[in-house]
Amino acid sequence: MYRSVTEEEISKRLNRFQNKLTDHEVDGALIVQKTDLYYLSGTDQDAHLWVPASGQPLLMVRKSIDRAIQDAIIEPIVPINSLSQIPGYIQDHGGKDPGRIGLEMDVLPVNRYLIYQRLFPEKEMVDVSSHIRETRMIKSPYEISCVKEAALMADNTYKKIPEFLTEAEREIDLTYRIEAFYRSQGHPGVVPTRGFNHEALYGQIMSGKRTAAPSNSAGPTGGKGLGPFFSQGASMERIGRNEPILVDYAANFNGYISDLTRIFSIGKLKDTLTHAHEVAIQIQDTLSQEGGPGIGAEALYDLALKIVKEAGLTSGFMGYPDPVPFVGHGVGLELDELPIIGRGSNTILSEGMVVALEPKFVFPGQGAVGIENTFVITKNGMKKLNRFPDAIMIC
Repeated sequence: MYRSVTEEEISKRLNRFQNKLTDHEVDGALIVQKTDLYYLSGTDQDAHLWVPASGQPLLMVRKSIDRAIQDAIIEPIVPINSLSQIPGYIQDHGGKDPGRIGLEMDVLPVNRYLIYQRLFPEKEMVDVSSHIRETRMIKSPYEISCVKEAALMADNTYKKIPEFLTEAEREIDLTYRIEAFYRSQGHPGVVPTRGFNHEALYGQIMSGKRTAAPSNSAGPTGGKGLGPFFSQGASMERIGRNEPILVDYAANFNGYISDLTRIFSIGKLKDTLTHAHEVAIQIQDTLSQEGGPGIGAEALYDLALKIVKEAGLTSGFMGYPDPVPFVGHGVGLELDELPIIGRGSNTILSEGMVVALEPKFVFPGQGAVGIENTFVITKNGMKKLNRFPDAIMIC
């Protein structure tokens, strides 16, 4: 199932990132976060990737040098036993001493930052996290093909959920049946996120009034979870009849994510919930029809709010009592990529972006409903990648 990244693919990514470094007068970037490092080199080994503003990158590997040589697309690759070797390698590689060094300051631990300060005394450390995230925001045909495969993986898995529901008594029972099937399809079992303190497994599964339980989740829904040590997602509670069963489980193919949410029910739901779900589908369809290259991300969010207001469903839209200020987000190698379809987003949609639209409604004491699908921005507009039916599935 694995599709190798090509040298041409990595070269184009590096060139786009280097152009951003040049535009912002950064001499080079020291990339250490695993996802960014894989994106620019082709390997996820314990390593430091030096990307100069021009010229060839340098991969300095702590463990495993053998696997890095096997997987990485770039050269040269050198071993290091100590971080103290990094300045010398960079000096020898480029023949000059960089003055402004870029770091991924949105994810870099403070203690590591302080080490780099000591290693590069009197150098200016600048944040290049936005530059790498903006580079990753535009997907190549290779990346889009991987997201499409992830969408197919999700569709095939969700088709099995009615069968799994007949066997599952508790929310936790449903999770391990879905997860086992996902793994059989090649899912690595992780869904990386960039946000601080935002762990993610496959996603969230919850049912009944627990779909409206408040949590620290970065999204609109939470769930009861298994305890205060992980207070979201599936619980040990039993799944009941005539209540919403929310499944928000992302697929992962070759590291690329497709985000998908559907509502299932054993028996008919209340009219209030059914109506809200229909409005969520209306929001998704309207935004996907109006969205496309040249359209502002915040304008789409405002359009969603307009539909919600006209439907009289403002309270509970995108969470309750603490609604999140977005209705969609980018996906790729991480679950929480750019662009954000939300308040204050100044992103203009462009061809090659991949976003998950997820309008949802939360009703305290009753539950939550809503939809989520993954879309790719094409020159002709937004193309939906998931094919599993959007309507509530009665089992």
